[in-house]
Amino acid sequence: MIQTVPVFFGVAFTQILMIAIVLGLLFLGFFLSVFCLKRARPGEVVVRSGFGGLVVTKDWLFCYPFLNDWDTMDISAKKLEVVRKGKEGLICQDKSRVDIEVSFYVRVGPDPEQIKEVAEAVGCEVASDPEFLRNLFEDKFLDCLAAAAMQMDSAKLHTERSQFREMIVNEIGQDLNGYLLEDVAISYLE
Repeated sequence: MIQTVPVFFGVAFTQILMIAIVLGLLFLGFFLSVFCLKRARPGEVVVRSGFGGLVVTKDWLFCYPFLNDWDTMDISAKKLEVVRKGKEGLICQDKSRVDIEVSFYVRVGPDPEQIKEVAEAVGCEVASDPEFLRNLFEDKFLDCLAAAAMQMDSAKLHTERSQFREMIVNEIGQDLNGYLLEDVAISYLE
């Protein structure tokens, strides 16, 4: 006697399978967009390391779980104030001391190579931490301030502040290991 075999791959099963595949793809797309897509906010970059090497972007990128590590780096300008007064004041060319307060505006360079240099050297977490930047640059900035002050008399410092500011910028130079000196502002000079 011939028995009928139940049909598992009928039209209804194919439709259910197609709906399951579409829902699975939608779930996978949702998962990738929520958990794997990393976006950078204005003033930040996303740095991804691991599989595929070190990648830097200012927009968005995919970071795959278990294959990549990612972090954001703040690349906005940070203000570092250097104050030298009294016995710690700067000595000028005429051997007189001046009290000074200078604000330095420093940030991570916008070029991907500069960002990679900073990420590899110090890490993304502390790259723009004001206390870390103070420890990193304060000695160099003080040395440049002293060198620039030794080139001018104290009377000239007061009358030609813009020239003194330019001398400070020239003394600091361009080599700040991936950082940029955005601006220098002399807020107090006496």
